[in-house]
Amino acid sequence: MKHLIKINGYFYYNRRVPNEVRDLDPRNIVRVSLKTESRDQAQRKAVILNDQIESYWQTLLDDGMRHDDRRFARTICIARQMGFSYQPMAKVAALPIEELLERILALRDGTSKQVEALLGGRPEPELSVKAALEKFWGFSKERMMNKTPDQIRKWKNPRIKAVENFIAVIGNKDLKAITREDILAFRDWWLGRIQQDGKNPGSANKDFIHFKNVLETVSDNMKLSLDTPYLFKKIVLKTRFKQTRRPFSTDQIIKILESDKLNNLNSEAKWFLYAAAETGARPSEIVGLLPEDIKLNADIPHICIMDRKERTLKTPHSQRTIPLIGYALEAFQNMPHGFPRYRDKPDNLTNAVNQFLRQNDLLPSDQHSTYSFRHSFQDRILSVNMPDRIQAELMGHKFGRPVYGDGASLLQKSEWLHKIQVKCSS
Repeated sequence: MKHLIKINGYFYYNRRVPNEVRDLDPRNIVRVSLKTESRDQAQRKAVILNDQIESYWQTLLDDGMRHDDRRFARTICIARQMGFSYQPMAKVAALPIEELLERILALRDGTSKQVEALLGGRPEPELSVKAALEKFWGFSKERMMNKTPDQIRKWKNPRIKAVENFIAVIGNKDLKAITREDILAFRDWWLGRIQQDGKNPGSANKDFIHFKNVLETVSDNMKLSLDTPYLFKKIVLKTRFKQTRRPFSTDQIIKILESDKLNNLNSEAKWFLYAAAETGARPSEIVGLLPEDIKLNADIPHICIMDRKERTLKTPHSQRTIPLIGYALEAFQNMPHGFPRYRDKPDNLTNAVNQFLRQNDLLPSDQHSTYSFRHSFQDRILSVNMPDRIQAELMGHKFGRPVYGDGASLLQKSEWLHKIQVKCSS
């Protein structure tokens, strides 16, 4: 029979939408997995499915209605109300004779919609992996609330990457056609990249986690009943030791900040380095500061890193105040309104700064980067035996014990920070 193709050993019904119904059914191709490796079974199922789809197209023409997945969802609901689960016509035809008769007897004086619901009169819509990702964004709106465009982009990108990698290896399959073998093949592809290209297993695991989350979210919201625990069972790879960024020594920080080469860097990027050196704040937190967050006229000059509706912080514990001393105080005296050029664009800043430092031989090694300022800050506050709670409050980390009271005052924080000040007092 025509309209039959074989992909990865399994047969699919595959038919181009006729021109006469293209205005009502905008899909180019109707492709439905027949879930069999047998050509004989595939041909029998395809004949039934072809009749079903042609009847569906005729219904669209007769009623002047457009193809709509929601109508199919309503059909499922009717079947459930009548005490049955919806099955496409191909599956209804394969039911044991007793179950088929039970459905037919239930249709005495039934409406046309009830007939459709119990005998599979509407073809089950196919949802490809790529289409599922678009559905996923809609189901994940609350996860993107209160994020800046840059934060949304950074949240979306790894999920897009995971889906694109899967499609490149396995193909843009119907979600219900994804098998355990497909996931294992995806895993094998990643193992090849790890062995041949030296990729980190952590990158593979991120793909597995994000792809599983897309499938689970879409399945739960669309009631697809995908068995994701089985599909992804024991799929995670063991990761090797992760090499973190190395901290700068105090001498290395001074060498960078006092270098004449910084005069060739744009002023906002230069003063950002000064701020990072003595606050230990994340790049996104520094460039996200608004003018009202910079308190230069206070008894103890400081910055307030705030969680805002339009600009959320990495964690709830990231909200904090940091006294300004040394290089950081000098930075904000020169940038009292913050860093408008890079506000909500921290990646643009870190990319530009890292490239500049690298090209000008200001980074001690390949393991050093802009983020090394934060690692250095952590090492310095640890070296003076700063109390754990004050360390957590300055770094924006969760404190490991129950928190009572208001925490350290600005004065207490300032006194401790002066003990690790990088810039020599004039």
